Amino acid sequence: MKKADLLLEIGTEEIPAGYIDDALDRLAGALCSWLEERSFAFDEHRVERFATPRRLAVRVGGVQTVQQERSEQRLGPPVKAAFDADGNPGPAAIGFCKSAGIEPGALERVQTDRGERIAATVTVGGGHLDAMLGEELDLRSLLQLGFPKTMRWIEGDDFRFARPIRWLVCLIGKESVGLELVGLRAGRTSRGHRTLAPGPVEIADASAYEQTLERVFVLVDPARRREQIHAAALAESSAAGGVLHEDDALVHEVAYLLEYPTPIMGAFEDERVRQLPAEVIITAMRSHQRYFSVEDGKGGLLPRFLTFRDGGDESLDRVREGNERVLRARLADASFYWDEDRALSSDEKVERLGRIVWLEGFGSMRDKCLRIASLAGALAEELALDVDAGHLQRAALLCKTDLATEMIRDGKEFTKLQGTIGRYYALDAGEEPAVADSIREHLYPRFAADRLPEGGLGTLVALADRLDTLAGCVRAGFAPTGSQDPYALRRQTLAILRILQEHDWHLDLESWIVRAVAAHPGSDEEKAAAADQVVALFRARMETLLADLPADIVRGVLSVTALEPVDNLKAARALGTLRGSESFERLLEGAKRCRNILAKDKLLVEAGMNGAARSRSLRAEAGRAWQGWQDEAAGGPALGFKPDDFRDDAERALHQGVLERVAVLDDAAREQRYTDLFETLSQLGPVIDGYFEDVLVNADDQQVRQNRIGFLRQVHYLFARFADLEAIAPA
Repeated sequence: MKKADLLLEIGTEEIPAGYIDDALDRLAGALCSWLEERSFAFDEHRVERFATPRRLAVRVGGVQTVQQERSEQRLGPPVKAAFDADGNPGPAAIGFCKSAGIEPGALERVQTDRGERIAATVTVGGGHLDAMLGEELDLRSLLQLGFPKTMRWIEGDDFRFARPIRWLVCLIGKESVGLELVGLRAGRTSRGHRTLAPGPVEIADASAYEQTLERVFVLVDPARRREQIHAAALAESSAAGGVLHEDDALVHEVAYLLEYPTPIMGAFEDERVRQLPAEVIITAMRSHQRYFSVEDGKGGLLPRFLTFRDGGDESLDRVREGNERVLRARLADASFYWDEDRALSSDEKVERLGRIVWLEGFGSMRDKCLRIASLAGALAEELALDVDAGHLQRAALLCKTDLATEMIRDGKEFTKLQGTIGRYYALDAGEEPAVADSIREHLYPRFAADRLPEGGLGTLVALADRLDTLAGCVRAGFAPTGSQDPYALRRQTLAILRILQEHDWHLDLESWIVRAVAAHPGSDEEKAAAADQVVALFRARMETLLADLPADIVRGVLSVTALEPVDNLKAARALGTLRGSESFERLLEGAKRCRNILAKDKLLVEAGMNGAARSRSLRAEAGRAWQGWQDEAAGGPALGFKPDDFRDDAERALHQGVLERVAVLDDAAREQRYTDLFETLSQLGPVIDGYFEDVLVNADDQQVRQNRIGFLRQVHYLFARFADLEAIAPA
């Protein structure tokens, strides 16, 4: 069967570089899906993507130009509706025959789950790719590529795209297909480079796409452009006596800003390298101008930069001079900010924070720093960390001071250097190095895979800052909803969880959330509601961290245990290993029977509750029951029942089985040996199973009945001390 390459090119005005990757993947996926849905086979290893600022293109290799024919059975109406009383085809059958293209004599009868129906075996396929593209490919739908922003450019037409479309190319091998969109008709005519070869260019064959465009100064393969840009950057840096400051993201972006790269090496004043931090110079070059930096091989910068022109090498000196002039102006601005900011002391910067609103109605940035200082100090005491208390308070107070500086504020390109600039200013002002370092470190991690803060001061300030942000933002009404999370609160919760895990720090996080919320304005009811929302955020993030475990196992731990992330994560993984074991399954069954009996007598404190309220109630009652078991194991009286009133050996056996395991459970919980803990709990499975085999709980003697129910209630809340077995489904 004949095969050919299918090429589709969308020619446009310049598309923003950040739009291209996702759009190209969507375009390739949509075109391949269209082919698959219509049974046009193709070579899935030869789906190629091409892009420049002015075009998106996909070439699918080895496409069958004619559909394979195949037999297909089509179902028609029920037999009783298809034929008349004499067995002759009625209107329904005749209409079905016409739609299927068969004679009535070719009708079949088949049994289905909806009764006997008529059917027809028809031959489908055989369509030609060029004809079906022209008739069935809806370019308007195909080109819905999910751009962040789109535009309209034709009056009376609501079609939207990232930028105006100026030409279309569609080829099957050497043959063009006349697709139409927004007044354009596809053919074989593309466009060359905007300045080096601005006219039309004919593409003779889909397989010659890259070679044809290269002759008109368009390198259409983005991977090749990236390789060429990187190689040229290395060579030019070496020729200038330096080493390229590697920046893969910048190479990727620049490759989507031009079609024919030509390198240009420029220079700026030597004194800027001595005067300004390297991060400031690199940011000034990269953010707006997309310049590459050149290093001296020893970690410092050379007063050189590398840029790329989209075009040839004509008048490069003039282009170089223009780029140098722009960079000099930007570095002059940076030098002004640097000098102005360094003229202020650290305490003057703190005072300026008092004039910056953090959240409307929730104080200034200075107020926030004071709250961070209070929380960080308390956390250091709770975790018994060996940090200098004075340094910690200073670190918290100064952690946001660069937000009050000319360099960082007002959304300049240097804003992304928050923390880094604050560290430089603190060192320049004579602050302790550990304090200065914490100003930068407390902002880590900035994203999911980012590194964690280093140093005790930075780590404590990072925790306190995020707790305060979560508390304040949720209290102010900015809790995440669906895909909306304007203050990145989910990311803040994940950062806290990562830090606690990394250091194996055990915190009752719920009490710290309550404490953080209490520092913000609002009634007691409003603060309690906000704390519940923050707790729910953490539990949701922990479920994400434990996504490899069954959801009911995770809920079984998180819904009854205090919010102690390190312990919770270990406990959930340990509980997951027991699922399916005979003893654990018998424990689940016994726990279920306990609950059913107690629910009937309305003795479950958590009944009818959901979410945080249920968790708190269950934990509180389980805590009381656990204390009762511990007191009894130590020789005290039983809580809620009388062991001397037991009548059956099975209830004595269960009672003794629990008492024998109290100390083991207590030690395992205290030492975070959760596998041992849940295995010990599972040992009660056969015992409680035997209890329900031999003991009639609802005895006729009301005194006996009440004693047994009181006992089962304590057993139920013993289980709830460690896991919500109600949430866990049998294997």
